[in-house]
Amino acid sequence: MKLKIAIGLSVIVLACCIASFILPWYYLSKKETNLLPKQNVVFKWKYYQCQIGDKDKFDSINYDDIGICGFGTIGTFKMPDVAKILNTCLSFLVIGAAVALFTVLLQFVILLSPKLCRSCIWKVLSIAGSIATIVLLFISFFTLLGLPKAFKEDYILPCDDYWCDKVYGDDADYKWLPHAGWWTTLAACFFALCSGVMTLASSR
Repeated sequence: MKLKIAIGLSVIVLACCIASFILPWYYLSKKETNLLPKQNVVFKWKYYQCQIGDKDKFDSINYDDIGICGFGTIGTFKMPDVAKILNTCLSFLVIGAAVALFTVLLQFVILLSPKLCRSCIWKVLSIAGSIATIVLLFISFFTLLGLPKAFKEDYILPCDDYWCDKVYGDDADYKWLPHAGWWTTLAACFFALCSGVMTLASSR
């Protein structure tokens, strides 16, 4: 029963990884004023998207292109350092998801072939897979904390005392914070830990 729970948790890890691929990882917002509408900037893997006011349409701009997103949010510079941070996050996320898939396959082998898998090596490999998944996803998760420095290197204006200073903030003019993809990666780490513990506690 514990092994089945571990498999279920590993499947949730994979689902969280898929969600992390799809969802954006960072968000900037310039709040509405009497003169200007609200402006949102959402950061994805290869580009960022701008939304002005209540429009349903997002304008997409590649990190290696010169673009402008509204007034007072993102300037006209290219963003190679921001792209490097997000590419590093993506790389470790991909490897972590691959290891998570390998782990759940091992758990299925242990469940379906108990006589074949009486050797503890299968269980050790499965637990090691869970640990490796946690490490890789944590690296992906914490790499995003380098984004403020990357914004500063790329001269993203206006950013002093804002997103060039810390990864999260909220004041009268701006709000900036990690988005849903970042948090689902953290959730994947938690479920991978639980899966490893349940595999260790299982009788097989």
